[in-house]
Amino acid sequence: MLDPLRHLPPLLSFAIAAFFLALPPSLGFSLDAPAPSRTQQQPSPVKGDTFVVLGGTGRIGTAVASHLLLRAPESRIVLVGRDDDRGARAVEEVLAENPGGGAVGDDDRVSFQRADWRKDDELRSAVAGCTCLIHTAGPFLEEQPTPLRAAIDAGCRAYVDVSDPLDFLELSLDMDDDAAGSGLTAVLAAGAFPGMSNVMAMEAASLCRRIGAEDAGIRDTRFNYFTAGLGGSGDVNLYITNLGFGEPMVQYEKGKRRFFRALSGLLLGKVSFYLSEKEWSHKPDDGGFGNDEARARVGEQTVFAWPFPEAATVPAELGARGESSAAMGTAPDVWNDMLGILVALVPRNLWRSKRFSQFLADFSRPLVKATDFLLKVASPDDVGETHAMRVDVTSTDGHAVSVLQGHESFRRCVGQSCAEFALDSLQHPVPGVQLTEQRYRDDGARERIIGRLTSTPGTFAYTGPVTVDSAPPPSDMEKALIKANEAEIRQ
Repeated sequence: MLDPLRHLPPLLSFAIAAFFLALPPSLGFSLDAPAPSRTQQQPSPVKGDTFVVLGGTGRIGTAVASHLLLRAPESRIVLVGRDDDRGARAVEEVLAENPGGGAVGDDDRVSFQRADWRKDDELRSAVAGCTCLIHTAGPFLEEQPTPLRAAIDAGCRAYVDVSDPLDFLELSLDMDDDAAGSGLTAVLAAGAFPGMSNVMAMEAASLCRRIGAEDAGIRDTRFNYFTAGLGGSGDVNLYITNLGFGEPMVQYEKGKRRFFRALSGLLLGKVSFYLSEKEWSHKPDDGGFGNDEARARVGEQTVFAWPFPEAATVPAELGARGESSAAMGTAPDVWNDMLGILVALVPRNLWRSKRFSQFLADFSRPLVKATDFLLKVASPDDVGETHAMRVDVTSTDGHAVSVLQGHESFRRCVGQSCAEFALDSLQHPVPGVQLTEQRYRDDGARERIIGRLTSTPGTFAYTGPVTVDSAPPPSDMEKALIKANEAEIRQ
């Protein structure tokens, strides 16, 4: 068996050399276009509510807290983590981004509580008396949804998380009756992707159905994502990505859910994260913005398969009859090539090993941080964490609809989205446990949340649903599926 600690460093050393030789001056995409200004839509404040953020000292946790304080300045936020020093720095960071409550030492809007959420007594102590529990303490793979159970038992009004493993989601959904009985509104997988992307798919499907034949249904759903570097999301994102390469892709094939065990991590080719005029079957209306900005900032990018749950849950909600896929890419493009090489060489069982995935994350961290720094230097807005999503939906009678969204920071987009889902859950409660595509299936609720999600600071593009001539999968998707099927036959 391959010993990762012995054989992997030479391979990565070669990949690192290739990275710096291939790195173009522009870092892979243009960043010339200025970000448009948008009037921010402020929801009514949530007065006197207490938000407890598990993983509150992490990069996503602080982004959630900062946006909560911006949108609901009269609320109280408790950041939960295991390290006092990190907790103090996290509190200072959130308050510095949202001044106005006095000196940091005297500002009680944000506080830190030391607790390990995996220890039942400490979790229940942290949750006691809170209005809304927000769970950002990933990775969620092979974990149990004990925070949701604690929120139900504590009588919280809302629970939101940024989970993504399908097993975790299914265990959480099993608590629907208990949550409804306690009056808890729980929204799962409520970040950017999954989360906002699922809502975008429901919006695209709604337009497909309006313009199609009365008996037409949904055929295909495609989710494609882009994040420059780590997108500011922190080191844990490296670990989570590595673990995902060991998990099977769960997506739809001919209207049925299927596990593709050899597909995760395979390169799928190119995706355009903007809409060209040749794609439009009619020009978008004035409701969208930023398509040209997305063309300039992101353009066309290579993506690889990754086991996002929305490739299974959204088609199930829509009753889709065709195919689905989910993929992501990063910049510079050589990162995608390096990952493709590693996925081809390293056995799947090693990617599933937490020790191996953590080792690889630790080994590659300096290079990734250097890349993020270079991306930031090249960025006109000093962010360099560009994020984009493209969601495509087709109907059984041939209509196709695409939706694009872009943000200057993946980390902030996830945090802002999670915070907006939490605030919306408190202001518009629907007791029970739901995924975002379930909670926002209704047109009115979906319009409300899209208005909130696309008016967040840093959002530079949201086209809204646009009718296009076609919505093909990534350019090499068919080749990747053939390769994955052949590999599974050999196994």
